[in-house]
Amino acid sequence: MQTKGSVKLEVFDSHMHTYNSLDGGQTVDELCESAIEKGLTGAAVTDHVDMWFYNDENTEERIKKCISQVNTAREKYENRLKLFQGVEMAEYLYSPKEADIIMNLTDYDVILGSVHSVFYEDWTDSYSRLPFGAETTGMKKITGFMSEYFTKVTEMAEKTDIDVLSHLTCPLRYINGKFNRDMDISLFNKEIEYILSVIIERKIALEVNTSGINTAFNEFMPGYDIVKKYYDMGGRLITIGSDAHISSNIGNGFYEAAEMLKDIGFECYNYYEKRISREVSFDV
Repeated sequence: MQTKGSVKLEVFDSHMHTYNSLDGGQTVDELCESAIEKGLTGAAVTDHVDMWFYNDENTEERIKKCISQVNTAREKYENRLKLFQGVEMAEYLYSPKEADIIMNLTDYDVILGSVHSVFYEDWTDSYSRLPFGAETTGMKKITGFMSEYFTKVTEMAEKTDIDVLSHLTCPLRYINGKFNRDMDISLFNKEIEYILSVIIERKIALEVNTSGINTAFNEFMPGYDIVKKYYDMGGRLITIGSDAHISSNIGNGFYEAAEMLKDIGFECYNYYEKRISREVSFDV
């Protein structure tokens, strides 16, 4: 239990990456050592499975390696850190046969669901690499892209076997953060409200992703208004994830996220073990 401001908190970080994600910058051991140093109680290793790039990124072998390393680390850090095996499934429906292979590699603790790439007009790459800031990229195209993005998120929420819907508004980190395009997310209130209704009905948790904090974007994903809408609609399953790709970002923004959740009305947040949600109370 740690204290910051008015919050006493056990920290369970439900979204982290290692070198087994191609953009990861830490080993499983480095992740564990940093989590312990920062006083975390639990950490979930959730390396990337991007179905759009499944073969190009040697996905099955990377996740097998991750599973082996987490199993070893669980014994090494026993009684110091609760370490959970997760995976972040993106574009699951693009290649469901291969997605099922990954899903059956082990008994995961948590399955994150994400959309990282959307086919839209001539854009065929992850949105983290799209030219949202180019002079030739107008807001009409960006708005069309976001509409298609939420269509894919809806399909994922409706049809895939996930525990947590991750970083719902993630494209804004690039559109508004990196490129300062001032996209108004309220244009998609209807689509977002429907997605929230689906995950509430299916008992899928909403993630508060803190990776945008202390960046040019400097917001949670999703932000206050959407999280409050989720709460007002009856949603109570909620996780917090740093989405850390390097050790220095592990656990970042957790106390600020907890303050936001408490202000909205949440009495606890959640983490997953053996795909069962566990509650972590806010102790004020």
